[in-house]
Amino acid sequence: MSRDVTPWSGLPYGQARSTLGRLVATDTRGGPKTASTSTTGASRRPRAAGPAVTLTGRGGVVVVLSATLVGAIGGGLFGLHSAQGFLFVLGCLLAVLATRRTDLLTLVVSPPLIFFGVSLLSAVVGSFGERSFLVSVLLTLVTTLTSGMPWLFAGAVLVVVIAVPRGLPANLRELSAGIAADHPFRGRTSLLGRKDEDDDPVRWDETPGRHAAD
Repeated sequence: MSRDVTPWSGLPYGQARSTLGRLVATDTRGGPKTASTSTTGASRRPRAAGPAVTLTGRGGVVVVLSATLVGAIGGGLFGLHSAQGFLFVLGCLLAVLATRRTDLLTLVVSPPLIFFGVSLLSAVVGSFGERSFLVSVLLTLVTTLTSGMPWLFAGAVLVVVIAVPRGLPANLRELSAGIAADHPFRGRTSLLGRKDEDDDPVRWDETPGRHAAD
């Protein structure tokens, strides 16, 4: 005896499974498309522009010092008198552009000292073997500083001109605030050492007629 079974109210089982599979596949494919679209949109957002390399104040000083030393060595070996000044200015430019804003004050005060120190070192090294060592060092140093004064002035001014719009005034204000906070006479009314009332928590009441009555 045969029995005719028709599942799910006459709808063939294979057709129902195929229809359900297409619906699930359609929903599944729609999800990643939306996610990929949002991911693509997020990846196309413009990134914040910034320097590729950021130096600390000491790093900027090292850059200027290295460039000036290379110029002094090259000038001494190959007779290039302007090599030290040129590389000094180039090092100042690279350092002030790459140093972070909070350390610009350290860099601004360093170039004149670096130029003088390298010139002195070059004069000392070049004066070895001379009869009058001190006189030779002094004459060489004066000559180097005199000939390199335009380069020194150009490098120092270039650092200040670029550092001002990059945040040097803010560094000066922070330095002034720190000096004012650490002032040794803060809270005193005069240089004689008289303190404010808040500095002395114990106050002795001395009445003029008290000792006379005793």
